[in-house]
Amino acid sequence: MPENTPAPSPVASPLSADPARQALRGILPEFYAAVNEFEDLKVEPGLSAEAVTALEARLDFSFSKELKELLVHCAAISMAGLSVKAAEFGPIVMPGSDALIIGEFYLHNPGDRLLMLPDDPSVYYLEQRNGAITKMADDIINFFNRTLLKYLYSE
Repeated sequence: MPENTPAPSPVASPLSADPARQALRGILPEFYAAVNEFEDLKVEPGLSAEAVTALEARLDFSFSKELKELLVHCAAISMAGLSVKAAEFGPIVMPGSDALIIGEFYLHNPGDRLLMLPDDPSVYYLEQRNGAITKMADDIINFFNRTLLKYLYSE
């Protein structure tokens, strides 16, 4: 190849042209780089700011700024063992708890949940089998970009 000739552009896959995937890449670049070619990765376009506010009101739960930011970019992210879908957010059914279920994460068992607590941007993991709750990340962005990647690629 002659000097100073630009390298041919790689052919973009139809998946990379998807607006929802582009939004995912913008908000969660490390996560996207690691999983964008996963065949089972599904992403839905974000919600409007008004729809996020309405969801907060319906759930009677104030979202952290990071969760709001994620939801306006991507309303749902799912793949094998992980599901975070705004349409499925709901209160946890545990006496004395104001936690919000934001998804499922099959770290130990199917049905284990991701939680958020009022006035706390952290993401927690609820192991259904024994009721143990563990802090996973300081916020939802760090959960995807850092914590989740550790679990995906650990042996």
